[in-house]
Formats: sequence, C-alpha cells, structure tokens
Amino acid sequence: MFLRFLRRQPTDPLHVSMMGVRMGERVLQIGCDDPTLLGGVSLKVGLSGTAACIVTSGADAARAERAGADAGALLDVQQTPLATLPFDAAAFDLIVVDDTAGTFAARAHEEQVAALGDALRVLRAGGRIEIVEGLGTGGLRSKPIARRSGYAGDALLTEAGFRPVRLLAERTMYRFYEGLRPAR
Repeated sequence: MFLRFLRRQPTDPLHVSMMGVRMGERVLQIGCDDPTLLGGVSLKVGLSGTAACIVTSGADAARAERAGADAGALLDVQQTPLATLPFDAAAFDLIVVDDTAGTFAARAHEEQVAALGDALRVLRAGGRIEIVEGLGTGGLRSKPIARRSGYAGDALLTEAGFRPVRLLAERTMYRFYEGLRPAR
C-alpha cells in the first residue's frame, strides 16, 4: 500500500492549481517569470484549447518556449510590447499575469494600466484575469520581492476596467488577485 502512494502522479503546484484552468479554454499568459506556471497552465488546456504567452524580451521568449516544450504543451509565444497585444478582441477565456518575480510590478504604473487595459480588450465578456504575485523565496532566509511603492494588483485591475476585483488568496509564497470582464 505504501508503494502505491509513492507511485502516484505529483499534484500541481499551488500557483498552477489556483488558476482553475479547464481543458478546452483559451488562455493567455503575460510574462514568464516562472516557467513552472506557464508549463502547467499550458498543459491543462489540452489539445482542444489554446495557450499563448506574451513576453517583452528574447530571453523571456526562449524561457517560455522551453517551458512549453518541457511540459509537452502546444504554446504560442510572441515577443511584443505589453500595451499592444497582437490578438483579436474577445480571443481568450482566461488571462494570467505572471508577476512571481516582480517584473510586472517593476514597470511604470502607466505601462501596467495600459497592458491590463489591452488585456481587457482580448478577454471575452465574463472572462477572468488573474495576477499571480510572488511574495518571496520562502524558507528561513526568505527575501521579499522588491515592488514599486504603492503597487496593488487589485487597484490596477479596477483602474483597467475589471469588475468585480478581489484578492483571491494569499498562500505560502504567492498572492492571487482575480478580476472579471463585465458582460456589458
């Protein structure tokens, strides 16, 4: 009986499970701070869904492509400015903003709001966006991630037009914010 326990498939990491991705969904991830998150989310949509990732640098694009390949998932990686997403309106069911290393929080406030505003455009009515914010490395020598003064994911989502917005959870090393695109 004990050996059967050891052979079980590993469960998803917390930050992947919190996304609530379902098979067949169309998911866009903004940023690739944590390849585990991108690979896990991309794998969950399956062959019937769509997984895409937007990054702003060549190094992030290579990391994202490697994450998709390591997970065995089909992943569309594009390098582009965050304020002009190269997708049609209402193209996605879920958008994930990967801020686990603080790269999104380090951007200028105007750039963050512009990126989230364009994310609102490419999200279907009733679709949701989630910001995954890293809080630190964990452990005894944990170092908090440096953030711009006044940064708050829920306030950014509200300013960009998402309604309702809430702090979904704060667990171990992550904080999760969620917002919905109004059905209009």
